[in-house]
Amino acid sequence: MKKIKYVLIFVIFVLSNKTTLGQRAFDNNLVFYTDSVGQVYLDMPLLALPDQVQAYKTTGGFFPSYMNPGMENSLAYSADFYTAAHFGLKKALRFKNKRILQIFMQRLAVSAFDVLVMQMPLSASWLHEEYHRAVMTKFGINSFNEVLLFKIGASSIAVSHEKDEELEMLCDQHHADFVRLMSAGHEAVVEIDRNLQFNEFFYRQNLDNEVLYWMNTFQNFLYITTCANGKGDEGMQERNSIENTIESRDFTGMDMNAWIHALCYPDKPYAERGIHPSGVGINRYIMYEDIPQEGRKYLKLQVGLDVFNFISPMMFGFSRFRLAQTEHGSYYGNFAFRHYLTAFGSDVSLDLYLQAPRYNLYASLHTYHNYKNHFGGIEVGLVDFPLLNNHMQIGGAVMAWVQPKDMLFFTATGTFGGLIKARLNYHYRFLNPYAELGWKSKGWVASNANLNDGFFLRAGIRWQIGF
Repeated sequence: MKKIKYVLIFVIFVLSNKTTLGQRAFDNNLVFYTDSVGQVYLDMPLLALPDQVQAYKTTGGFFPSYMNPGMENSLAYSADFYTAAHFGLKKALRFKNKRILQIFMQRLAVSAFDVLVMQMPLSASWLHEEYHRAVMTKFGINSFNEVLLFKIGASSIAVSHEKDEELEMLCDQHHADFVRLMSAGHEAVVEIDRNLQFNEFFYRQNLDNEVLYWMNTFQNFLYITTCANGKGDEGMQERNSIENTIESRDFTGMDMNAWIHALCYPDKPYAERGIHPSGVGINRYIMYEDIPQEGRKYLKLQVGLDVFNFISPMMFGFSRFRLAQTEHGSYYGNFAFRHYLTAFGSDVSLDLYLQAPRYNLYASLHTYHNYKNHFGGIEVGLVDFPLLNNHMQIGGAVMAWVQPKDMLFFTATGTFGGLIKARLNYHYRFLNPYAELGWKSKGWVASNANLNDGFFLRAGIRWQIGF
């Protein structure tokens, strides 16, 4: 399996370079092209509520709480990591009057970097595990992200050091969150691509992220496929044979096996998983044979739906399309499909981006699914609308949805919900302090760890490094 993965990464690199060289070797009237890197921002969050309060209670200290950054903060750190590295490599590799060579060498360097760091801290693999940890932190469960141990080349990396009693509490008393715990890693990888593509479009970035998009999307697809065909059992049986202490065990094993098992058995006590083969603790890992037939069928459906994550012009280097040209300026657009695993089933959504001479707008159309029922939602947002001679910028988003009642897999009943948030940036040279305040009702929203209703607040500094 590892050999197949690295062969496909090489093929992705070759095809991506071929596509981009063909596109960027000349200016196209439809596709926006620039030799510059556009506006490049690094988001440095300083405060996140209620996540930071929960992390403080979990770790027992203010500074240790930053080791449990939560979903949105870890997403910002990972996006900063890739953005800063890609920006630095593009700036460093310049060849005067050798445009094709420059494009190729920049992409080669960026792609090599992305492959080398794929299992290092702040990478997409690290982010995958941090999204799992964010759900546990919400309930006071501390854990350890083993990506920090630099297990380069490992076939799997654990989130360890949880107690069986803590996982039992989460499963038996907060089952929707327990389901979300299992799917959060897949969600994280979709979100890092979404974040980078969002910035690529609205800030006219040209950071050669395409190979990273393909690597991330393929990794998610391969993981779901491995779970859906039962090929992950051998690795879990091997782990069970050597993990003789509770703290050394991963919290769940194969994510999607545990996810679909939890969806299908919302009332099954955690302790019914039985005793670990070592005789110590609970047998945490769900094998393929433990999944009921309807669960296997639904898991196979997710393999097909995950292909949606490959569908976007941005996957092939086309960051924006000119839709119209008027006396006031140009209008640009783009789109991307997303597929998420959720606390109740799945979400297939369509992101639409529009940049007008004065406005930056986006919309997302959501189709939520549980076992046999379909629900819907819509999200619209405004990005960095200038005020006071661009000294200040405002933005925000509004969401409305119908999702399965109580986030249950088998229910046909839906409940209304929504989210509203507003953001204010203050523009001062290359530093942009910001604050974001919002509220959501009960329901699942990507990168928001809270499934219940409540307010949220984020504040920090956005640092502009590209001009």
